[in-house]
Amino acid sequence: MKIAELSIKRPSLVIVLFTILTLGGILSYMSLNYELLPKFSPSVVSITTVYPGASPAEVENTVSREIEDAVSSMENIKKIDVKSYESLSTVIITLNSGTDVNYALNDAQRKVNAILKDLPDDVDPPSLNKFSLDDLPVITISATSKLDEASFFDLMDKRVGPVVSRVPGVAQVNLIGGQEREIQVSFDADKLQANGLSLLQVQ
Repeated sequence: MKIAELSIKRPSLVIVLFTILTLGGILSYMSLNYELLPKFSPSVVSITTVYPGASPAEVENTVSREIEDAVSSMENIKKIDVKSYESLSTVIITLNSGTDVNYALNDAQRKVNAILKDLPDDVDPPSLNKFSLDDLPVITISATSKLDEASFFDLMDKRVGPVVSRVPGVAQVNLIGGQEREIQVSFDADKLQANGLSLLQVQ
């Protein structure tokens, strides 16, 4: 019996079959797992270093080059990209395919730790991470103010940053740039000597 003849003589059977196929297709589609950005682990290690208040040239000469020279002896390096911005240094190490990223990350950490003493005193400790799409910033916000640099930094760091970090869905807030307030204490050498004190005792 041909399909056309069967459809004419038994239309209810055809309707049932098509209904079953349609429902099966809908259920299969709903059970599919998909992601707009599938998770994968690229062979990339990033080194980010914050140097508050430093110009791009100063960051390049005193931070970026030191770190680049330190990690250039690592194995399985495909290329190294270095970027120096105001108050920020980024070193991106692209590894050969198949390289153990965790081992490379630990190796880079050891080499960076070895040159920490050569970095400026005001530099924050370098942050090393494996590259992940989840770590890419979703929103970048710039702000300006008529306040002085130290007061503006305190405002963004202590008031604006915490408010933004509490927004649902925000995983991390990074503050880049500005001049962090610092307190300098000067001592009178004559008074210290008169009281029989040394700088170490005062500290």
